[in-house]
Amino acid sequence: MILARISHALRTQNWVAVAIEFLVVVAGIVIGFAVTGWAERQNENERARDYLDRLGSDLQTNEMRFTEAYTFREQVRDLGLEALSYASGAAEPPSDWRVILTYFNASQAGGAEPVDATYREMLATGDLDLVRSIDLRALLAAYYTSTGYSEITDALPAYRETVRGIIPIDMQSYIWENCWESVVGRTQRLIDCDGPETDAVRLSSLADALLQNEQVNAELHYWVSNQYAALTIHAAQVHQTEEALAALRQIIGETE
Repeated sequence: MILARISHALRTQNWVAVAIEFLVVVAGIVIGFAVTGWAERQNENERARDYLDRLGSDLQTNEMRFTEAYTFREQVRDLGLEALSYASGAAEPPSDWRVILTYFNASQAGGAEPVDATYREMLATGDLDLVRSIDLRALLAAYYTSTGYSEITDALPAYRETVRGIIPIDMQSYIWENCWESVVGRTQRLIDCDGPETDAVRLSSLADALLQNEQVNAELHYWVSNQYAALTIHAAQVHQTEEALAALRQIIGETE
């Protein structure tokens, strides 16, 4: 229709009509591009908000996991100190079972597995630029590329192998079933529990063997020392997660 009118105007040399029709065509093209651009921007804004919400959910999960890990490592450290106090004679153990349980659970290890699925997806798809804050992108990059932590938090000590080589497997199985539980994200909880129904002489003999074993107690000294490094790392992870969450929430607040 428009082409027919333009053709007719050209044949009749009606230049005003030609100009008007030309402007109509240009205006239509400009409006079309504007509508398309607006739709694309709306789509990008929606994707950006979805990513920000998912990042926030990931960070909240990480905050919980690192906090759980910190609590767990405190338990391991305290149990190690308790066992060493029994071995040195600084404290009197309440029971032979308490000695065995303390020495075993003092050998627990393991860090917290952070959630990074959303950030990895953004990197893989090239969508990280949808986070328009340069400061937030830099903060997330530093947060998700921290290295070296797992070498300390995931370390398995010689003490772990030694003490578990001494405690009979049936007692270890009892502890796993009654005195320990796993938590999502590789964190764990240690539970104070009553001992199994077994020969009291057997318990006494095993407790004495642990208390008097110089190798066990020397290796436990090192493992307790390691817990202080692990606690420092988990405290830093909690702080970094809280910092990232605060920055993310500020950006979300600005876009609402």
